[in-house]
Amino acid sequence: MAESWLEIVEGRAPILLIAPHGGRAGPATRAVLHPKVNDLGTATITRELAWRLSARALINAGMDRNELDCNRLSQLSQRAPWLLELIADQLIAIIEHAGRATVLVIHGWNIIEPRVDLGLGMKQMGGMLRPLPGAYVTADEGFIRGPVSALAARLHRAGIHPTFGLRYPGAAAHNLLQGFTPRHAGSKSPALRRLAAIAAGGRVDALQLELAVTLRLPGELRERAIDAVTETFATNRGSGRQRGGVSQVPIYIVRRTPTSPKVDSLKVPPSRVGVEFYDPAAALGGMVSFDFGPGAAGGRIMILFDGSRVALFTAEGQVERIGELLSLGPLSLNARLNGKLLFRGPAVIVDDGKAYLSVEDALAHSRIDPTVELEATLEFEERMIFFSEELPELDDSLMTARPVQSYGREPELAVAPRAVYGRLQGFVQLGGCRRRLDADFRLGGSFTGLGSQKFVRREMLWSKFRGPAGHEICEARELQLDDGRYHRLARVSRNGQWSTCELNEIRVQHSSPAAPPERVEAYLAGPAGARLTIEGKPGIFVMLSRPGPDQTRLHTTLGFAEFKLGDLRGAGMYEFSCRVGPEHSPRGDNHSDDATRVENSS
Repeated sequence: MAESWLEIVEGRAPILLIAPHGGRAGPATRAVLHPKVNDLGTATITRELAWRLSARALINAGMDRNELDCNRLSQLSQRAPWLLELIADQLIAIIEHAGRATVLVIHGWNIIEPRVDLGLGMKQMGGMLRPLPGAYVTADEGFIRGPVSALAARLHRAGIHPTFGLRYPGAAAHNLLQGFTPRHAGSKSPALRRLAAIAAGGRVDALQLELAVTLRLPGELRERAIDAVTETFATNRGSGRQRGGVSQVPIYIVRRTPTSPKVDSLKVPPSRVGVEFYDPAAALGGMVSFDFGPGAAGGRIMILFDGSRVALFTAEGQVERIGELLSLGPLSLNARLNGKLLFRGPAVIVDDGKAYLSVEDALAHSRIDPTVELEATLEFEERMIFFSEELPELDDSLMTARPVQSYGREPELAVAPRAVYGRLQGFVQLGGCRRRLDADFRLGGSFTGLGSQKFVRREMLWSKFRGPAGHEICEARELQLDDGRYHRLARVSRNGQWSTCELNEIRVQHSSPAAPPERVEAYLAGPAGARLTIEGKPGIFVMLSRPGPDQTRLHTTLGFAEFKLGDLRGAGMYEFSCRVGPEHSPRGDNHSDDATRVENSS
């Protein structure tokens, strides 16, 4: 007998829709240090598709995936075999009536770029679809070259980027998608063996759809995605094997499984390059970054504005680099003198900067701004131009992740990230309102990347000061290590010349861990023993919860501030991060290495 959290929809078409992660976080999420994010919006979308297609549907509308993951065959076999039996019953009924069954498994992918990742147990490599080691292909070639190709074409025409197994190929042994193949014919689970026997008859085609955030929140993009799926699979109220007049995407399939996967023996974090900027007059700041090397996640832009509002866009894929021009989708940075920082695309808006302590809560209270724009010119201070043809910060050694061993035992403590500074002038459009931008910026290695995470506590800041000759730029960074030692770095620049300083203390002061900082201070001994006191008044901010080492989490507050150094006034950025255990992490959910990439594992 089905549980109350499972919604069962009857239909006449030979299609079965499944939404495994349509529930919401419950007590289990608060009890887990690194919980998974539920696929918000997928229950609603699956319900809509079932109505439009007259399809059968099994919709998890209430179960938290951290309590029971309905996409994990191992968990279902042990704790809910009745659901596998129900799926088998539905398939048999469809096959007996129509001779063939199509299964669409609806998931959520927590990137912002409008994208659908199509899972078939395969990944696109070298222009061809190839199964991953051990995986079974979940559909026949007629289905892949027919409706799957037509769906990809329709998505592309709708301004939605289709990919094949880019992040979620549906190839893991216990992924629900693999249950629609003969892979588990020898399983100890009778329900799994039954499903495998049905699949062995060659009458089931299964496809996994991973929908980006912008395709799941209410709006035009969601309607376009639903229309594309409906138009594809409404053909003959069945498999959609007829082309329906749509120009197909050519798909080349190689069914031979690689003999062994390529394994990178070094777990090296990606190199992250970007720009941070802040305009106090506009109360607006932002962070743009691109990843390179093993484990690279793509690119992102986060804009903080109006106190604690956050606009976020993320994109997956390989960053294109031509000299100093970096680009991914609608985001590009030309890191030259008078180069441009450009973005025009959708963003997810969250009104509370504390919401990202839980990705799921943030997404649940977010909305889409369909057209956020940023266009600005990088103007380096004349005395800061110490490069010729290209920035030293963007040379090949920075773009390629290097082995941890080459840095020594504590890589991120050896040197501060290299950077150059200047002015960023242009405009930002948010919510249809255009704002003039006249910001100070820092360009180089990402300021807030977590690196090797070898710290218990980290406080740091950068500030660029405007005014007569003096200490024009300051960077300060303090890490408390596991053994109680402190590692401090500070440097100042005057007239384009950098000098190392002694950092006595840096403090990001909070009234409570859940409150934004009230004050930022740093005390340095400058060149020739001069005492320097930097005082900051925090402005816009965001709070994050990120996975840390050894089953811990890192709570981070980062934002922008107005700073003063004696009579000089300036602007810049600060961060406070501390490592906490499960007892101090009541609402964090799984994040990538920074707030600007939110993803879950389907």
